Amino acid sequence: MTNAVPPQGPAAAVASSPAGAPPAIAVDQLPDDPGQELIPVAQPQPSPPSGEPVHWSAAEQTRVGDVWTLSGNVTIYYQNYILRADKVVYHQTTSEVEADGHLQLTGGPNDVFITATNGDLRLNMHTARFFNVDGSEGVRRNGKTLVYSTANPMLFKGRVLLQTGEGSYRVIDGSITNCRLPHPDWRVISKTIELDKQHAAMKNAWFEFLGMPIFYFPYLRHPASEGERESGLLIPVPSNSSIKGYVIGEQIYWAINRSMDMIVGTEYYSKRGWAPNGDFRYKGSGFDHVTARWNALLDRGVEQEFGIVATPTAKGVSSPIHLPGPTGETLVNQGGVDVVALGRKDLSPNTRVAGTVEYLSSFVYRLVFAENFSQAISSEVASDLAITHQRNGYVPSASFDRFQTFASSINGDEAKILHLPEVRYDVIDRPLGTSPLEWGLGSSASYLNRSEPRFFARNVGRLDFYPHLALPFVASGWSVVPEAGLRTTYYTISQSPDLSGEHEQIPHISHDPLLRADVEASLDLRPPAMERDFSIPAWNRELRHVIEPEITYRYVGGVGDRAQNALLFDPTDIVTNTNQVGFSLTQRFYMRPLTVKPCDADSDEACPQPMREWASWQIEQEYFFDPTFGGAVIPARRNVFESTLDLTGVTFLTAPRSLSPLISRLRFEAVDNLRVEWDMDYDPRKGEINADNVFAGYSRGNTTVGVGHALLNAVYENPGTPSPTLKSQIVTPFLEIGKQSRRGFNLAANGGYDFVDNRIQYGGVQAVYNWDCCGVTMGYRRFQLGSVGSTSRNEQEWLYGFTLANFGTVGDVRRSTAVFHDPMLPPAF
Repeated sequence: MTNAVPPQGPAAAVASSPAGAPPAIAVDQLPDDPGQELIPVAQPQPSPPSGEPVHWSAAEQTRVGDVWTLSGNVTIYYQNYILRADKVVYHQTTSEVEADGHLQLTGGPNDVFITATNGDLRLNMHTARFFNVDGSEGVRRNGKTLVYSTANPMLFKGRVLLQTGEGSYRVIDGSITNCRLPHPDWRVISKTIELDKQHAAMKNAWFEFLGMPIFYFPYLRHPASEGERESGLLIPVPSNSSIKGYVIGEQIYWAINRSMDMIVGTEYYSKRGWAPNGDFRYKGSGFDHVTARWNALLDRGVEQEFGIVATPTAKGVSSPIHLPGPTGETLVNQGGVDVVALGRKDLSPNTRVAGTVEYLSSFVYRLVFAENFSQAISSEVASDLAITHQRNGYVPSASFDRFQTFASSINGDEAKILHLPEVRYDVIDRPLGTSPLEWGLGSSASYLNRSEPRFFARNVGRLDFYPHLALPFVASGWSVVPEAGLRTTYYTISQSPDLSGEHEQIPHISHDPLLRADVEASLDLRPPAMERDFSIPAWNRELRHVIEPEITYRYVGGVGDRAQNALLFDPTDIVTNTNQVGFSLTQRFYMRPLTVKPCDADSDEACPQPMREWASWQIEQEYFFDPTFGGAVIPARRNVFESTLDLTGVTFLTAPRSLSPLISRLRFEAVDNLRVEWDMDYDPRKGEINADNVFAGYSRGNTTVGVGHALLNAVYENPGTPSPTLKSQIVTPFLEIGKQSRRGFNLAANGGYDFVDNRIQYGGVQAVYNWDCCGVTMGYRRFQLGSVGSTSRNEQEWLYGFTLANFGTVGDVRRSTAVFHDPMLPPAF
């Protein structure tokens, strides 16, 4: 029994239902009699315990028991997946789905996108079977637009796709690729491909390029997501060189864990022998990192003539000259080892260990076989490992330092300086109580060694203590910084210079200790800058000219000629008496538009345009009231003192003198994307330029062009010759069109020409063409470094490379051999 049924309107058609429940009855009118009770309204039936929370929409739907039949633009939403098909049969109790016609599955943790003709799924177990599949991971689709959610998308295609778990698939009779849709240039084909969140693995696979099978892989693992790495054999590296011969190499890549990986391999030079190589990388939290690289050559030797030297004739052609004694050929070993490691470890927010360690067994090995030009001509090997604690401006530290420099390619013709160790305690300048004074401290205790041909200074102890005070103040635009300090340095061993030249200028070691104490004072005076504005209506610009003068004075007394008795290890040992005054005049030119623009589109308020510094020019010179620096100057020698090293790196003190060279530093950036630097040291005493360096670079669009010019006239110490001049003049042009990884055509060329030797030291050109996911590289390099021991490096090398995006490169184009500017380094200009 029930009350009367209220009047009802037409029932609303239902096109969707949450949780697959029967449609509710629509009630349009309530009963007028308050005593009447409403008819019970149907509520959605809860899903059975074995079912899954799904909902859908479809043009038509029918239900028989717990089986739903959906047809016409069916869309099923399940967790973070979306399933679309023409027709779907859904078993609500078991969460089984049978889909047919234009099947499409999207979503999931890896942004999976699967299209198939038909398939069946078990939603609660994340298992499925799809037929005639085209799919991807890491690609999102918004209509016809593709959005790559990862830099390493995985695209696959197969006759059958089996889903064995969430994110895990097995492709039957299919292929994979990383090329972006819709037309991949390459793919890997296999009968069975195991694909999960980390990698794709397959056996008996073929690599297909532009529809043609090229390589066969018995087993292949390929990363399937961004940041994933796979251990295994890398692609072999064949190449060719006029010095190395034919080169073939192989490397093993080991992904140790999430934070570390390593490459170990070797190359075989057909003319020389085996060359092991490798590198190690570690990246921890924060700034923690370790990077190591090693290269070696087990050289079987190269035949070289002895008893014969080649002397250039007037026409520049080498003419052999026979020396007295036997002549013939001998086997010369030019192999060696070069190991470099750098890293940092933060032990606490205020304490860290950091350093760079390098070992080079033979300078000839670097000269002959280094692939990078700047590395091949570098004659220095430096290692420095330090632990530093810094807190509130107090900095205790300990370091181990090794410096090695090669004078020539002859074994043993080198100098080594060791700090094993050096303990320091420094205090950064800070206020002295409540007074306006500031104080600082530099102190160190060192255990030192130095060795070079026929000179050895071992087991040297050094204590250095340098407290200082400063009173900086600013008044009416004037900046004045007076400073004073005391320095005391104690050496357990000293030296006596060879002033007569009887021992070829090699000092004599004395076991007498040396105590060097001095008083230091300085004054830095900066008057107010002078400026004036000029209007240039023709350019619609306003020019501001600023002149910044600076006057410096420095006094050091108490060292005297004892500076000659100090063993030389680092800048601490080159302190001398000095009484000098210097001036610096810097002119700056700023430019900005005269037309004032509004701050934003919705406001008429004018915004001043920022000034742009488009040129600056600094000239500097010093006058020495004590031309002998307290008797420290040794005539006809290169004398490098602390007071002169602050002015220029070019040695100019070869005799007592009162006036330093004139230093000029010019920077020009008036034109957008154009930068010019010109540094010059002019010596008025000799009437010549000591150093002249010019660099200019211009960039427009994808093209960068530039040139560098370096000239040096340095003192060349040679016993018996009155201070001859060592000359060098090199021009280095470069050109880049595009980037090595840019799509389309890209070109790079650079080189270096030596005007003193009248030869090209280095030259290289590299052309790259990249399309969707492939690239081809061709290049040529030439080394002509002149004499290396009894031979010379005259090497020609052809470069080639074939690159597959997100897969690898076949060829010998690497970061060290590329002609393009390394993107890991600072900009070229």
